[in-house]
Amino acid sequence: MRKLLMLVLALCLILTSFAFAEADQKIIGVIQKNTVDAFHLTINTAAIEALDALKADGTIDDYRLYDGKTDPVTQCDLMETAILEGVDVLIILPAEAAGCDPILERAAEVGIPVVVANSKTNNTDELGACYIGSDDVYAGELMANFVAEKLPEGGKYAHCMGIIGNSAQIQRTEGIHNVLDGMEQWEMVDEQGCEWQGDKAISFTQSWLQMYGDELKAIICDNDDMSSAVKAYLITEGREDIVCIGVDGNAGPMQMVADGELDATVFQDGAGQIRKAIEVAVDILEGKEIEKEYMIPFVLITLDNVNDYI
Repeated sequence: MRKLLMLVLALCLILTSFAFAEADQKIIGVIQKNTVDAFHLTINTAAIEALDALKADGTIDDYRLYDGKTDPVTQCDLMETAILEGVDVLIILPAEAAGCDPILERAAEVGIPVVVANSKTNNTDELGACYIGSDDVYAGELMANFVAEKLPEGGKYAHCMGIIGNSAQIQRTEGIHNVLDGMEQWEMVDEQGCEWQGDKAISFTQSWLQMYGDELKAIICDNDDMSSAVKAYLITEGREDIVCIGVDGNAGPMQMVADGELDATVFQDGAGQIRKAIEVAVDILEGKEIEKEYMIPFVLITLDNVNDYI
């Protein structure tokens, strides 16, 4: 009996020591937006490189990556996984503004600081420890101003939006309207949610060509997956005259700009955003003061400067 009691006490001591060791660990969690599209693959690659370096030099003990599958419900479920796995600081790239609000609410309940990156939830300013991103209203304005300068005579244009409700979709749309709504020579004939996907953008483009023909002068897209797909389709249809522009500055679309096919892109430094988010997460772990917001600037990329970025 005495031996059994001693064994139980020893086991309890081991488990207690293990629990304290786990509690002392510094773990960063990242709820990714997805692991599929080119822009977020760039972000994810940069995140892994930065986190591996921090783990190698002992700044953090470990990290967790979670695939959000561009779905706010999945991302909310992953928040519970992050809690169970002992994440100390969480970085999230939200799929939707409203749909991901519960993540920050849950994090506040359990005391996990959240660094929001790339796009905002509706409660980021209230509950987020920090936001790192770029000014999406400005991105929309850059695209609209480019189209207006490229085609000063104006005409009809259409807009391919990202997922409706995502903060980037909301703000880029706002930026486009800020510029073109005040120009009487321009008429927006349609804007549709294409969920960031090139095939859906092409489908709407086919309808717009049938409806407006030569009167259609420009198609503005919320990302490069859509703009590059639309422009490639327009080239096959003999409509190279229609101006296309998108956002992100991915490798493929950037090459299309260099080759004179895609008219322009707005470069978004996704890798820079996630590196800054990780830097801030480390500062939080170390008890350092941080700013409430860090903005990484957008850059308009045309044939004139593409070789500086490609």
